[in-house]
Amino acid sequence: MALAAPANHAPPRDPHSFREALGRFATGVAFVTAAPDDEPTGLIVNSLASVSLDPPLVSFCPSRSSLTWCRMRRASRFGVNVLGRQHERFARRATPPGTDRFARLDWEPGHGGVPLPTDALASFEFETVAEHPTGDHWIIVGGVDNLRISPAKDPLIFFAGAFHAVQ
Repeated sequence: MALAAPANHAPPRDPHSFREALGRFATGVAFVTAAPDDEPTGLIVNSLASVSLDPPLVSFCPSRSSLTWCRMRRASRFGVNVLGRQHERFARRATPPGTDRFARLDWEPGHGGVPLPTDALASFEFETVAEHPTGDHWIIVGGVDNLRISPAKDPLIFFAGAFHAVQ
């Protein structure tokens, strides 16, 4: 039995309401890392998505106004690190612009020098295969050529504007 669609089909006009509605979709939290000019840098995203299994591709969406992404995109290799519940304080500290995101963070270089947190739930190393300007964000698609997986299974979740744990 098909359900009737609501009568109101107008697009959202209020960016705050649109953002609040999107916040009802729980996401994981990831830390995108690179080392342009051999200097580790990174940014927190909640837009990590699997694009393809064969070939292995992931995507994320940094803001087009992000000065950090502007610096990072000069690098040839990147890491996307899935954060666990133990990273909540780090994520809160690392989210504001201009923050030293590697202060008090244990990390090690991956293949090609990509900085990777030592305790991420999973880390994907990749090179960008596509970059699309879309709205106020970029869609970055990366070809994964190395990964590592932690036995830990307690992810950091972002929902309704706040961090949560799986219960």
